Amino acid sequence: MNKVIEKQSSLIEIISGLTAEQQQEVLSFIEFLQFKAQQQDTKQKSLEKLGWMPGFFEEVIGGWVGEPLTRAEQGEYEIREDLF
Repeated sequence: MNKVIEKQSSLIEIISGLTAEQQQEVLSFIEFLQFKAQQQDTKQKSLEKLGWMPGFFEEVIGGWVGEPLTRAEQGEYEIREDLF
């Protein structure tokens, strides 16, 4: 708990030494971080509501370790009649 109070005091000291414009910039950055954290929480909750396990995509995407995937030959392009 003391470390948190020390950090708060340090932050207050640093911010109070800034110009009003710099303080506004710090405030805007803090609001951005809060917004970003809220978006991440919402995204995670949405995926869970859809039935995905927490962390599923972070663990699975890019995780293929089998033989290299290759695309099969697609064949000739079908020529179709004009509609109009």
